[in-house]
Amino acid sequence: MKKKLGPKLNREILKQLGTQQLVEIIIDQGKSIENLTNRVVELEKEIEKLKVSRDLETIT
Repeated sequence: MKKKLGPKLNREILKQLGTQQLVEIIIDQGKSIENLTNRVVELEKEIEKLKVSRDLETIT
């Protein structure tokens, strides 16, 4: 499930970009952060389910 990442943006490249390009980058990064945050929440829920399942198995 490895996704290809875009090119790394260093300080010098960012200094050369226009305002509109920077805004688009910020919006894209915000969307990526939101997606990653949602995925982390999903995985944390799955971990909790697995912990509960494991605990129930050790009780019986």
